[in-house]
This record gives sequence, C-alpha cells and structure tokens, in this order.
Amino acid sequence: MSLGKVNSGRHRPPNPRTLASLVEHSSYTKCEFITSPPQKIPSPVQPKNTAGLETISITNTTHWTKCIHNLCTTHCDADATLHLLHDLRVRGFHPNSLNISSIIHALCHANRYSEAHHRFLLFISSHCSPDEHTCNLLIARLLNGRDPYSTLRVINALADEKPEFVPSLVNFNRLIDGFCKLGRLEVAHLLFYHMIERGHRPNVVSFTTLISGYSMIGKVCAAEKVFDEMSECGVRCNALTYTALIRGVLRKRELENGIRLMGKVWEVMEYEDDVQVNNAAFCSVVDCLCREGLFHEVFKIVEDMPQGKNVPEGFAYGQMIDSLCKFERYNAAARIVYMMRKRGFTPSLVSYNLIVHGLCNDDDCLRAYQLWEEGMEFGYLPSEFTSKVRVEGLCRD
Repeated sequence: MSLGKVNSGRHRPPNPRTLASLVEHSSYTKCEFITSPPQKIPSPVQPKNTAGLETISITNTTHWTKCIHNLCTTHCDADATLHLLHDLRVRGFHPNSLNISSIIHALCHANRYSEAHHRFLLFISSHCSPDEHTCNLLIARLLNGRDPYSTLRVINALADEKPEFVPSLVNFNRLIDGFCKLGRLEVAHLLFYHMIERGHRPNVVSFTTLISGYSMIGKVCAAEKVFDEMSECGVRCNALTYTALIRGVLRKRELENGIRLMGKVWEVMEYEDDVQVNNAAFCSVVDCLCREGLFHEVFKIVEDMPQGKNVPEGFAYGQMIDSLCKFERYNAAARIVYMMRKRGFTPSLVSYNLIVHGLCNDDDCLRAYQLWEEGMEFGYLPSEFTSKVRVEGLCRD
C-alpha cells in the first residue's frame, strides 16, 4: 500500500522528521562501549564462568558465548555477566548477536528494563548491533517494560546505525499501543504513517489500536475518521474495532449511537473465525456498559443474548457477573445467577464466591447467607476469607 493512498484520507500525516523531536523528552548522548565494570556487583567472589581469562584465548568465541549464556540463564546473574563482558572487552573481545541477546534478556528478566534499554543503546553506539531478526526479538522484549519512549530511542538508534533495519509490524503495533495508552496520540499516529513509509501495510490491529486510543481520550470524531480510512484502505474491521468506537461513543453519552454500534458488533461476530476475538469483544462491550452505569442494557443482553452462539453462553454469563461485581453491583450479579440457573447453567465457584464476598462487604449479610445456602446445592463452599468477612458482618448486625 502506498503512502499516497493513505494521505488521501481525512487525516493528513505529520512530517516524519518531527518524530525525534516529539519523543526525545530526555537527552541521550552516544558514548563508547562499557569501559568500566557495573557500579554494583553483588558478590566480590569471581563466578566460575569467568575463570580462564588469562589462559583461554579471546578468539575462542564459542567458549565465551557459552559462559555468557550460562551466567544469564543458569545463574540468572546479569551483573556477573556484565563484569565478565567488561573484562573481555578490555582484552579485545567483540560481542556477537548471541551475547547481546543473552544480556538484554537477562536484564529484562530481572525487571531492569531501564538498564536494558541503556545497554542496548551502548551496544549500538559501539557498532555491535545484532542482526535484524535478533533486533526485532529484543525490541519485543523491551516493549514489555512499557516505556515506549525508551524503546523508540533504541529503534531510532538502530535505524541510524543500520538504515536497512525495519521493525516488524507486530513491534510497530505494540509501540503505537504504548503511546496510545499514554495519551500521546500525535506520536502514535505519526508512527502509524512512518510504519507505512517503511513498507508495512497496516492491519486490523493497527487501525483498531488507533481508534481505541482516540476513543480513550474522548476524540470520537478522530476515531471515526480513522475508522473510515480503514475501509478505504481495504482492511476489514472486526468486532473489537467496533467495541473501540463504542467506548468513546458511550463516554460522550451518545446512547443511541452506542446501541447501533453494538448491533454491528453482533453482526460482525457472525463472520469472525477467531473465537477469542469474539470473546474479547463481548467482554469489552459489557465493561463499557457497566463503566457508564448502563446496567439495564446489560440485562437486555442477558434476556436477548444477541451474540447468539458466537460467544459461549457460559462464558457470557461469567463475564457479565464479573463486570457487575467489578462495579460493586453484587445484587445485580446475583440476579444473573438466578437467570442462568433457570436456563440450565451453573455459575463458576469463583464467580459465586465473588458475589457472596461482595454482599458481605456491603453489609448485606442476610442476602449473602441466602446465596450461601442456595450455592450448597451445586457444591459451593465459601473461601476462608469470605467466611471471615461474613461472620464479621453478622457480628456488626
């Protein structure tokens, strides 16, 4: 898909050259590779894997790669690994893709994402960039740290060092999602167009992510424009795309428009092959209704079950109970239990315990006791904590 086709839509793409100025909120100066050991080493005792520095040649990359990998995986000691790498670098060792991958993964495994980003930048600035496949794997791991600014700096550094490098479509989508969750839609949309310039064709996830981001900050008109561009680009929307729009529409209290979009959700579910997408869309619709206080619409869904066989019925009941309990509507959740039992379904013990526990916390212990007795018919036994809360509530009464 050409960039010109997208440009003809309602959104005009910003200048890609402004990307660095938008995201560079903290300074970064390129520096040479590590020339001093890490500041903090947990133990002064040298690890067994560092033995042989004076006897084994630096050119024996197989041996040192195994040592680095062993320290990172078996011992889970990222500091010892960095200490060994420093000693090797002083002697002229050049780390390869496997060494860099082991170190970055070890730092991420230790939840040291900030240091992992920094170390990766040091590797890149020292001309030790891994191959493209490894770079994409490491970017995917760094994205788990939920710091899209730092990850984007790494991608920009890789692009400067290796102009042929292009992040994968999945990594682009995750990066866009990260900025959307921060409310930085101008950066997210700029990345969207930059992704197209680098040769990727946006898929349904790309568009749905942007629509969800605009809906989250209340810019429903912008979300609808992206939705229109989606059809113009020949990308078919799924049920999750409509639920992303519903979130913004209901937030603006446009109930009629929201109900119309919900009807579209049930229609699109008929043509969706992935059951998980339908399940996620159903969860999103119910959560949106509960969040906006539209509990009567939830009960309309219970009565009519408009999703049909596209969502497993037992799963649908469980999700509605969970959402109502999340918003402290425990009596409403209990009502759904009665309705589903009349239709031959049994609530999960976890959902039932959630209702009983919530009623006890709301000082409605008599109602909780009633549900307790009824639950014994299908094997319900409250958890120890729920029993304690119920006894405390009865004592208060």
